[in-house]
Amino acid sequence: MNEVIQKVTAFIVRERNGVKELLVFKHPTAGVQIPAGTVEEGEDIEAAVIRETYEETGLRFVEIENYLGCFENELEKTERIVTVTTQVYIQPNLNAIPYKRQLPKGLTVDYDATQEDFTRISYIEYAYDAFHKPVGIDANITGWVPNANIGAQKKRHFFLLTTQEKTEDAWELESDGGRIFRPYWTPLIPKPQIIPPQNRWLDFVYEKI
Repeated sequence: MNEVIQKVTAFIVRERNGVKELLVFKHPTAGVQIPAGTVEEGEDIEAAVIRETYEETGLRFVEIENYLGCFENELEKTERIVTVTTQVYIQPNLNAIPYKRQLPKGLTVDYDATQEDFTRISYIEYAYDAFHKPVGIDANITGWVPNANIGAQKKRHFFLLTTQEKTEDAWELESDGGRIFRPYWTPLIPKPQIIPPQNRWLDFVYEKI
């Protein structure tokens, strides 16, 4: 329960015709997001933010302009983070029936209780509409995971990036297990509408980008 999971977020900015723009992407079920993800084992945070940028936007040529700061622990008291991809069981027992779907490393879940070597968690995955409002539930999991697979520390690092790569104003790519991501450039003023809790990320760095 003591492992700190490191996260990175990429604020990729360009200026066109005197207008500063931010690169975001539309996830097919999870709304408009900023490129972000989990630092892999043995990976430094700079390499991680460049890798996540490529995986979620397709950009191959980006440069880190500035480190914008971090949240020392992004988790609320009622939240935990998955530290290693794990099964979820209907009872606090490794011989109990597991959910078919595993929870991946880096996923934030709600904390319910602890019983000996297990933690009871819940996780809801929403589908969002074009106006960033939840319109359905893609997953609803409540059960038990081994304490060794769950943590209470999530540190998020923020970076400002630029690119000289020529792009369209909007495009598509296949990512995240075959899902279609739709990156696009959006003006920084007015402040872009991003799904929660990512809107807090933008608030945190807005004056710096």
